Amino acid sequence: MKLARFLLLVCGLALPSLAPAWARPGSPPAAERPTRAVTIVVNGEPLATGTPPQVVGGRLLLPLRDVFSALGIAVDRDGDRISGQLPTGNITVVIGSARAYVDGKTLALDAPAVEIDGTAYVPLRLLTAALGAQVSYDQRGAKVEIVSLYVGRNSGAESARADGGTDVQGVVSAVDTSSRPCSITVLRGGEARTVSVDSDARIYVVDVTIHSQLRLPLASIRIGDALHAILDRDGRVVSVYDFFKSTSGTVTATSASAIVLESGRVVIPSGSTEITLDGAQAVLDALEPGDYVTVRSNPETGELRQIIGSRPAAKAAAAPQASGALSVAVASFGTSATHPLRAGETFGVTLVGTPGGRASFDIGDYLTGIEMREQSPGTYVGQFTIPDRFNVTQVPLYGHLSVADASAPRAEAAQALSAATTPPVIGEIAPPPGQGVNNPRPSIFATYAAPTGIAIDPASVLLLINGRDVTPSATRTSAFITYSPGFDLSDEVTVTVRVADAAGNTASRSWSFSVKR
Repeated sequence: MKLARFLLLVCGLALPSLAPAWARPGSPPAAERPTRAVTIVVNGEPLATGTPPQVVGGRLLLPLRDVFSALGIAVDRDGDRISGQLPTGNITVVIGSARAYVDGKTLALDAPAVEIDGTAYVPLRLLTAALGAQVSYDQRGAKVEIVSLYVGRNSGAESARADGGTDVQGVVSAVDTSSRPCSITVLRGGEARTVSVDSDARIYVVDVTIHSQLRLPLASIRIGDALHAILDRDGRVVSVYDFFKSTSGTVTATSASAIVLESGRVVIPSGSTEITLDGAQAVLDALEPGDYVTVRSNPETGELRQIIGSRPAAKAAAAPQASGALSVAVASFGTSATHPLRAGETFGVTLVGTPGGRASFDIGDYLTGIEMREQSPGTYVGQFTIPDRFNVTQVPLYGHLSVADASAPRAEAAQALSAATTPPVIGEIAPPPGQGVNNPRPSIFATYAAPTGIAIDPASVLLLINGRDVTPSATRTSAFITYSPGFDLSDEVTVTVRVADAAGNTASRSWSFSVKR
């Protein structure tokens, strides 16, 4: 299918309104994006970012990591808790909370921190109250201007920590795994900094899109990623956090300059984008409809650095074997993972093929070379336990078998793997918490989403009004639940919403409002 025709078809299909009931006239407002991208200017310099500001509930929110990075503030994340190291102390925000903590003191915000497509956003008040920055928003000119004394203090790759250690941050420009000790070089603000990484350093690779954080070897760090290394007072690297954003899916259309994924996303690589197919260097023209790709980009700049492609085993041509070489074949490869899994659950894989060999399996391009053992002649088994902060959606599983110097073509399991360890998020709610309403039968609703991509199970959604289960009378979908009482409510009303995703991760939120008489 030609790319232009595909895009025309997508645009045509996008015309009908699919908004929930309250997004239509006379209903409570839904979250909206600015009509055009809002530019962020820090001390007179435009901020290059692939995550522009968003408007949520009528309030403009800024991408936390991008802004803090521009101000020279080191950022760490642990689940929903995000911490920044200031020259004078520290600051902490929590996704979903309208409170921040500066040096242990509570700071009330005018809107909660939220997460959209893997990026944390915070209200303007956080910058003014916590950092003392001057912030102005020109809605007509679609521009936010930030003036702060913090900017430039730590604009280079290296900055001092309050504990006497050092933070090194920047874009990965080189990874040397052949020297001893190994090393990483980052660039920031025109400054290059190389740090040595010994075997004791903890290395975490973080996919900010799907909230996945894995402890992996240094070789898992890719050029173009955003990196934060923490050094102790002696200059030894204690931990390394490598950040990237990903989009994965099956290619549905291609052109000379772009590919289109099944989600409708158009991917246009630049001249510096590295493209691989089944582990080998490739060009864009080599990708075909039906290939599975992971698009990897820098979360701060949005620069697209890698397209990692794999071809289904059924389409891949078997590698020719030399004359007289041992014939190695895989008869079958499958998995016990038939539904989305959550943290602590284990799935198995089984490969049947030529006996006496070495077998392993891959979880997409996230984890590769996981060893399998030969349980009986020609039958190889392996297993994997889902760790915390491991989130994948419909990722292919690949099996490998080699005997002596010969290898079988890679096998692919018929069932892809989905796993979620981050619970759903309950977002917009109404009536607003702590407020009074004049209508004794107000419309009550809540929106929710699964940040990992694992769908919310509508059957799991529960709505309680003053402890009474009214779910059977509500309208519920995988994105929202809404309820119109058939009786008058009075005085204080407490609402509780509970949801679960298909992996069984749960979330609950309760709030109260009052009915005025």
